[in-house]
Amino acid sequence: MSRRYNRRSTRPIEDLPSLFGNAADSGDAPFSVTVGNTGTKNVRDDDLAMPDEFVRPRRRLRFMSFGSGSSGNCSYIGTGDCGLLIDAGVDNNFVTEKLLRSGIDISTVRGIILTHDHADHVRFAYALLRRNRQMRLYATPRTLEGLLRRHNISRRIKDYHAPIYKEHEYMFDDIRVTPFETSHDGTDNVGFAITMGDTTFVVATDMGVITERADHYLRTADAMMIESNYDSLMLASGRYPEYLKNRIRSAIGHMDNAVTAAYLRDIHSDSLKYIFLCHLSHDNNTPETALETVRTALLERAIKTTDSPVDIADGCVFLTALPRYEASDLYIL
Repeated sequence: MSRRYNRRSTRPIEDLPSLFGNAADSGDAPFSVTVGNTGTKNVRDDDLAMPDEFVRPRRRLRFMSFGSGSSGNCSYIGTGDCGLLIDAGVDNNFVTEKLLRSGIDISTVRGIILTHDHADHVRFAYALLRRNRQMRLYATPRTLEGLLRRHNISRRIKDYHAPIYKEHEYMFDDIRVTPFETSHDGTDNVGFAITMGDTTFVVATDMGVITERADHYLRTADAMMIESNYDSLMLASGRYPEYLKNRIRSAIGHMDNAVTAAYLRDIHSDSLKYIFLCHLSHDNNTPETALETVRTALLERAIKTTDSPVDIADGCVFLTALPRYEASDLYIL
């Protein structure tokens, strides 16, 4: 059985709760309210029975992809008031424009969380950081070292670095982010479990196999972005040289459609409502092939899929393949 580690997180000092902050924002702390003519008393959030018209709508996570594949990877996860970019392999101007068209100001984006140091995930990291000074680069120290070693990138990127560590939890307003171990040939690769309220979104891309820790977090997901990189027959008969085919098939390479599909079939639960297939190969896969492989596997357990997020019902899951070169819709999870 996997066990969850409880370790102290390292959080930027500006993220620590203020002594003079609103106690009501902490969730558990009591705060003062006026009750009729009897003065004030300390109460907790769950003690109040507020009329519906005064109840603030529950905030929900929003997700959007700006590109997925070896040409470039970058996506957004957040609430509109506070957000993060997952990787930075897509042109910064394109990302800024698509966020704005979706009603999200990039000034609300707190930073970039990096899965690993390959070019298709980091190419535009410095440009995004330099143009958006509120952002930080959240990466493990080894990932930052690999980024500087592998790429011709300004060493001033270190000025934006905020170190993160696997199995430590980090807070961005009310969004919790936990990095975990994945298996790829980058430097110190991670996936992310991103939780707000009762919704958990798991990022698991660029994996040769599903590690024990990736499996642990994927089983908690209400929504996930998971790699479905290649079709084994297309790869075998394709134009890639043998050494590259072997690299892709290896335990530190990428995920076969059939392996991803079988895994999703085996772990599916009623809480899982959104599956975003990511990092599809341009030469050794098609969106139609990947989607059909996953649909067929899920049907073996009588799990229905839909391509419309408004049609999600009990026993049904939204399934889509993220576009390679284009932005996806903005999804409210």
